[in-house]
Amino acid sequence: MRPPFPCITRLLSSTGLVFSRRTFFWPSVTIAIGAIALFLALPQKWKDWAPEFLRTSRLHLGLDLAGGTQLDFRISEEEIRKQLEDVNAEIDRLKKNGAAAQKLDIALAQLQSIRDQQSGLVEAIRIVLERRINSLGVNEATITPSYVGDERHLLVECPGVVDVQECIKVVGKTIQLEFKEQMTEASDDYKLQVRERAAAAMRRIADSGSSLTKAGQDLESQLGMAYQPSKMLFRDQMPKGLDSLWTAGPGKVALLEGSVQQSRQQPDGTATEADVPGVFLAEVLRGPTGTGRVITEAAQAFAHLARTEPGVSAAHHEDVKLDEKSDARVAAALRSLTPGALKSLQTDDTGRILFLGKLRRGGEQIAASHILVSYSGASGAGADIIRTKEEALEKATRIMNELRDGADFEQIARGQSDGESRKDGGRLGEFGRGVMAPAFEESAFSLKQPGDLAGPVETQFGYHIIRLDRTAELSPDLATYDELLITGDDALSHSETIAGRLQRGEVQSVEQAITVRLLFFSLEPTGWKDTPLDGKRFRFAVVSLDGSTNIPVVQIAFDAEGATMFQELTKRNVGKPLAIFVGGKLISQPRVQQEIAGGIAVITGSSNIDEARRLAQDLNTGAIPAPIHLVGQYTVEATLGSAALRTSLFAALLGTAILMIFMIVMYRVLGVMADIALVFYAVMMFAILKLPLMFFSGSYIVLTLAGMAGIILSIGMAVDANVLVFERVKEELRKGKMVKTAIESSFKHAWPAIRDGNIATLITCAILFGAGTSIVRGFSVTLGMGTLLSMFTAVTLTRWLLRRLAETPLAERPELFGVKRCQ
Repeated sequence: MRPPFPCITRLLSSTGLVFSRRTFFWPSVTIAIGAIALFLALPQKWKDWAPEFLRTSRLHLGLDLAGGTQLDFRISEEEIRKQLEDVNAEIDRLKKNGAAAQKLDIALAQLQSIRDQQSGLVEAIRIVLERRINSLGVNEATITPSYVGDERHLLVECPGVVDVQECIKVVGKTIQLEFKEQMTEASDDYKLQVRERAAAAMRRIADSGSSLTKAGQDLESQLGMAYQPSKMLFRDQMPKGLDSLWTAGPGKVALLEGSVQQSRQQPDGTATEADVPGVFLAEVLRGPTGTGRVITEAAQAFAHLARTEPGVSAAHHEDVKLDEKSDARVAAALRSLTPGALKSLQTDDTGRILFLGKLRRGGEQIAASHILVSYSGASGAGADIIRTKEEALEKATRIMNELRDGADFEQIARGQSDGESRKDGGRLGEFGRGVMAPAFEESAFSLKQPGDLAGPVETQFGYHIIRLDRTAELSPDLATYDELLITGDDALSHSETIAGRLQRGEVQSVEQAITVRLLFFSLEPTGWKDTPLDGKRFRFAVVSLDGSTNIPVVQIAFDAEGATMFQELTKRNVGKPLAIFVGGKLISQPRVQQEIAGGIAVITGSSNIDEARRLAQDLNTGAIPAPIHLVGQYTVEATLGSAALRTSLFAALLGTAILMIFMIVMYRVLGVMADIALVFYAVMMFAILKLPLMFFSGSYIVLTLAGMAGIILSIGMAVDANVLVFERVKEELRKGKMVKTAIESSFKHAWPAIRDGNIATLITCAILFGAGTSIVRGFSVTLGMGTLLSMFTAVTLTRWLLRRLAETPLAERPELFGVKRCQ
């Protein structure tokens, strides 16, 4: 073959860096590929400096080698075929009766939508199933379409998953399109329904002999439910209302009312802990037991060390002024810290460990109050705030006018402010520059006299009315910190040791803890409640362009009954959002602008055409009249999978060793060359299995037991080409030809047989891949890869090695090639 850069080849040949122009290109490529393959086969800890896709390369094992679950889902298309028949009949009827063009267009659009659904049915369902599998945290899961006659199936393989029922429950549930309306206030009826559900679950456990585990697994996916199969709680971590569990014995399920804490963001941007009331079904798994507990709070850790370590004392300092009266070294250390950081230092003969809780920089400080008028979509706005931005500005302006007319600021703040400070009459206290939002800060610091007003001032939280309570004053830095004092001869080393323990989380106390199982029914709405409208009444969703703005929108349509439901739903939710769920996942929450009649609506807000298409696809997927049915399943235990992997690896290694010995016995030096090529082949195969397909895609070759069989078979076939060539070399040597001539002649005459035999194998692999099941495909893929690799190593590496061998003194000894020349 002519090398691609002859000028470079001539240059290297002149310097003696290559043997000849004819042997320069392919051997160099082979060596480069071998080096890369060897690198990929190295342990991961030796490749920390490499790019991520090379550094993290690993084998991806299938179900039968890693253990797990395979589920066979049949896609039922009876309903979608019936819909096609009904729509076609409707179109014929409309044409026959001369119906209006608009009605005919709607029917034709529905027909096209159903056809699109049918053509993309398998992929649409596969995407939904993939989302569900990802929610289980399953790695290397594969979903393979399979066809049995006219039936379409999806084979879901979840390596590592052995809880079959959990996998079936999550993956196999109906792909349902649901419309939900907003619900933010807990009515008496809602609370009664929650308590009835909790009582029904309790009766199920008490009367039918069921367990809290089964009840929790069945109910945890419902809105407002939370299930914890096992949770260890210290005394101060017990949810409110569960204190009686501390003295309860294991094994008994109790129904208790209490609350849990949830972190929430307030309209002013601060995070607070709020109590969420609810009903618990609780079971003690293990009573109070002494348990080591890492102390994470600095004040508690310092107090514990002061009690347990000699020469150690602790102190808490609140809002200490860092001025000329404070210790300069301590003040400098505190100023260098960020809140939540530790630092140890030596002052005289005392070691100190400082933990900074809060540092308020000194400088210009004012005191002010505010009234916040938020709007839907503003940062920190609660779900109960539904006013628009324009309505918020109008309200803030009206409040400002009332204040100028003498209205009481604190009274309006308590009654109308949306900010957390409303309970304090709007007072924010003291603050300096850099604390508040820029627009708020600029307006507040521009006020001159106490009582001056500014506003409405717009920030990301809404519109503010600001009142100055105290003019600017200069103040020193204020620090709130905890201090650990260490005295003694080795105070410095002792303080460094303690600081290290604190930073590594090694300060522990022994406290009593219980282990419980909890099922929580929230008495506070999650934000959405069910409606009768679902995918059964949905007709289609299509993407179109707005006629005036040319912005992509999604048009949706319902049948006659669905149109009535949708009209009622929009009528009572004007100005509020409607939630659209597909398979339990929230995909959109458009705001209702007006009551919508006729069963046709438009969803706006898509930023581009691709986003609109994804939304339309999700809507159509949820409305697909093609339920999936579990028709087969089998589970491979992890121990069986690992045993199969060990057995397969042992067979591959044993077969390779026997084959290498056979080649050496039969072909002497030629066999050694073949063995070198075989090792190169094995390294390359291993590297390919670890790399993503096409090198940069997100898909990998998943190695299965059938794939291992293909690899083992391909190992034996990898020397086929070498056997053909070597027998020809021995024949040429017996005729008295030189080794170099024998090698070139042998490759030339053996190549047609090598080519044809391997092409026949590749054709067989292609047929198996096209017509076989997923197991057969795995076998065909690895066998095909092995065939291609063996061809590559035979015509490049082995040939190059034999040419180098012909230039050594060994070429003068034909007996090393297993040949005795005729005399």
